[in-house]
Amino acid sequence: MYQSLSPIIWVVISLIVLFLLERWIHKHMQGIAYLVTGSLQWSVMLYALILFPGVFLHELSHWIMANLLGMRTGRFSVWPSLQPDGTVRLGYVEFYKTQRVAPVRESLIGGAPLIFGIGAILLIGRYVFQAEQLAQVVIIGTPDALRTVLSGVFSTADAWIWLYLLFAISNAMMPSPSDRKAWPLFGFILVAILVLLYFAGFQDALWQTLVGPVTTIAGYLLLAFAITILVDAVFVTIILVLEFVLTRLLKKQINY
Repeated sequence: MYQSLSPIIWVVISLIVLFLLERWIHKHMQGIAYLVTGSLQWSVMLYALILFPGVFLHELSHWIMANLLGMRTGRFSVWPSLQPDGTVRLGYVEFYKTQRVAPVRESLIGGAPLIFGIGAILLIGRYVFQAEQLAQVVIIGTPDALRTVLSGVFSTADAWIWLYLLFAISNAMMPSPSDRKAWPLFGFILVAILVLLYFAGFQDALWQTLVGPVTTIAGYLLLAFAITILVDAVFVTIILVLEFVLTRLLKKQINY
């Protein structure tokens, strides 16, 4: 049982790492944009422009999910704006709440960017960079085999364009606080159902039913998160170098 849970534990750990990476990247990208433009408003525009493909997919996924669930949608925007509390809103989608908008629906709409983002990452990883082969080499391969596969990754046609798309998508796919506001209630309902089934004597049947699909999903999530972490590591290095050069050239320092 505990061995079957290990992929889920790794997914949780990877998600925490991704969340921390995203916060660091967003903060330092805004800092670099401010160093370049010298204007808070223009720095927001530049920062949003860099992440535009991911922001567009983020808002589009909200719109698609809301319509799939039968919700009436309103305005759709990917125009960035600085909020009164100092945060940046990169876009939004309006949908009209009714009594039929239960926590499940609202949670699915809020989580849509993560679902669509993971799907896009897996598609690019599999069909552009052969990520499954890379994962196998990392697990069981030799250093020489790993170098060969990595060199193949960077020799892929338009490799840096695809890497940029992965970077933009992965750093705009995390649901915002407003997207997550229905999650606690949804989570409580889900846990309550599982607890009732457990005490009703269905624990063995429940485990046997869920373990296969959950392990499979966890495997795909781990692959998507591993791709994202590797791509983010490349761009974190670029951001650090760029920030170092700009602070020396412009003789300005950003305090985070």
